[in-house]
Amino acid sequence: MGAYSRLYEWWTERQLAWNATRGMVPPAPPASPIETGGSRIRDRRKLVPPLGLREYWYPALPARRVPRRKPLYWRMLGDEVALFRTKDGSIGAISDICPHRGAAMSKGFCFFKGTVSCPYHGATFDETGECKAFIPEGPKSQMVNRLKIKTYPTKVLRGWVFLWMGEGEPVPIEEDVPPELFEDDGERTHLLTTYTYWRASWILAIENQGDAHNYFYAHRNSLMQIMMKRIRPRTPIGARSKLVNGRALLPLMTDLTKSPYVDESGEEPFQLYYSGVNAVWPTTRWRQWVWAFFKPWSKIVLNRWRKPYRTVEEWAGNPGVAGWHMPCMVRVNGGYYALTRFAVPVTDSLSRIIYFHHRPKARWAVVRLMQIVWFYAYFNWWFHYNFSSQDGAVAAPCRYWADEDLSSTDSHLVMLRKLVTEGSRDVVGATQKRSEAAATAVAEEHLGLATANSLAEAAARTDVLEPLGIIGRRFTSGELADR
Repeated sequence: MGAYSRLYEWWTERQLAWNATRGMVPPAPPASPIETGGSRIRDRRKLVPPLGLREYWYPALPARRVPRRKPLYWRMLGDEVALFRTKDGSIGAISDICPHRGAAMSKGFCFFKGTVSCPYHGATFDETGECKAFIPEGPKSQMVNRLKIKTYPTKVLRGWVFLWMGEGEPVPIEEDVPPELFEDDGERTHLLTTYTYWRASWILAIENQGDAHNYFYAHRNSLMQIMMKRIRPRTPIGARSKLVNGRALLPLMTDLTKSPYVDESGEEPFQLYYSGVNAVWPTTRWRQWVWAFFKPWSKIVLNRWRKPYRTVEEWAGNPGVAGWHMPCMVRVNGGYYALTRFAVPVTDSLSRIIYFHHRPKARWAVVRLMQIVWFYAYFNWWFHYNFSSQDGAVAAPCRYWADEDLSSTDSHLVMLRKLVTEGSRDVVGATQKRSEAAATAVAEEHLGLATANSLAEAAARTDVLEPLGIIGRRFTSGELADR
């Protein structure tokens, strides 16, 4: 699924295009949980936007996927987008919904370089959203320069197209994208990428990171688990978390390095006894025997002569550190490489999982070639599809709307939800707008009261002055001086 054949990804994208919105009844708009009107909500999950956080940059697809002679249909955060080539060969992104009659721009044509023409009436737009021609009405059409279509700012970084999905002005993309993607020709790191789809909500696709018991249980049959020593012991203790720059949340796994179940030798037994079921788990020991067989191999893979991968703290700076980064990233420092996994919302129950694999760039071309072969022939499937996709398999059936009874080991989960629902740009922006609206309302109320008071005072003066014949009279300068 994605590692050696793209049939699953191709089929998913074809289904998205076939199921594009159409007809007389618009799709139900997603709830906007952030707009709570100040009411208190006890379950923080109800504040998580089903289609993701908007005020961020997101990776869309490899730039090579965008054709040069026709637009491409793409879906992100529930939005239907048409991607095309601009005059200079870069990527433009506009809404797939034509503002004239709602036709599908992705079914249109690139008759003129750097533009897309609607397939229905020929409304032609460039990457700025301006209507440059309205073909059936001729060159003098009144629609030119009047009709506008929604646009999405784009950036291309190391072969990948990124889209700004927010309504406000784009923030510097450096805040939302790993630092490795800003290198010129990858002078420091070698970038290897892949992507697939999980039938799971974006938030479920990242909540599994930092799970204290996920590794040994959910991944018990993965090759990584049975070929390598267990990274985390079984423990009922949850990890504390550290917030970095208001954008990254790093669980402090140092609290989880010691097992409370060690035996006389100081080691955690492979099998533990569970009195409630009067049995041990794992129920068999074959995984332990496989691990013993691969132990020499793991020592070669995790050899100490490899140069450790280090970067800034916000992006899991030291080996062994892992965490989250806004808006939907899991970041892992694997020791000799770094992994960034985006869970880009497509629909409320489908996520596009994009992997950016960074490793120090080898000096010799032959070594770099070996790294590419190693990645695409083995590591890509071993890690991203055999191991990581198991997270998608167990997350997809979860009912995010059901009641929860959390464990102490879910402390990382609580902190992530708090960051999403309190610290995201969407929330901060919505809060600021509400504050400004409230301040305006208060000011208008005070202004209204002041105006009313002035009118009342004027009315009172009129009642007094009118019987005296003052209202409507024209006074001379001498009379005004006397008064």
